[in-house]
Amino acid sequence: MKRVLLFFLLFFIVGQADAQAWVDSLEVARKAYKAGNYQKATQYYKSAQKQAPKDVDLSDEIAQSTYRSRDFKNAEKAFEQSSYNKKSKEEKARVQHNVGNSKMKQKDYEGAISAYKESLRNNPNDPETKYNLSEAIRQKKEKEKEKQNQEDQNKNPNQNQENQNNSNNSNQNSSNNRNNSSENKKMANKQADKMLDDLTRQEANTKRRLAKNGNQKKSGGNSGKDW
Repeated sequence: MKRVLLFFLLFFIVGQADAQAWVDSLEVARKAYKAGNYQKATQYYKSAQKQAPKDVDLSDEIAQSTYRSRDFKNAEKAFEQSSYNKKSKEEKARVQHNVGNSKMKQKDYEGAISAYKESLRNNPNDPETKYNLSEAIRQKKEKEKEKQNQEDQNKNPNQNQENQNNSNNSNQNSSNNRNNSSENKKMANKQADKMLDDLTRQEANTKRRLAKNGNQKKSGGNSGKDW
């Protein structure tokens, strides 16, 4: 009888210790989350979930801390896991919205579109999900356009070379034009200098002729004759 009582006593003590262990891990996880240490929070949330009773679901908190730590692939999985346990349409919509956000961060735009659509099936009037859906569609189109452009370039390497040659020729012509413009400026400056020199010489010659004529008149006016 004493052995049976001792067994149950030990079982109770171990059970209490396990219960306290998951509660302690959960407390550490929540403190780490509030402090912004999301990797640590995720680690302790997962530890608490393993030790917690079956009716305790920490998948939401695990998903949020994983997302905050920028581990978007595992965050997506955690949100998907969380969605299985949701009963109301509002909760399912919220979780699928977060699945879409995780996929967007991974640039999985097709997957994000599907997740946002699923979210809107459960909550058709959510404006944020509608906006995110339109953004996912826009990003998908941009990605497809870039892919098509890349494929076109790979299919037409000669066209790419021609475009490159045209670009080089354009740059060369631009350089030549700049050089020609510089030469033209130099020639124009030389011509201007020559014209100034010619004008200076003409002016000097004119002054000399005027001075010579003036001297001749003075000399003629003083001939010494008495009329």
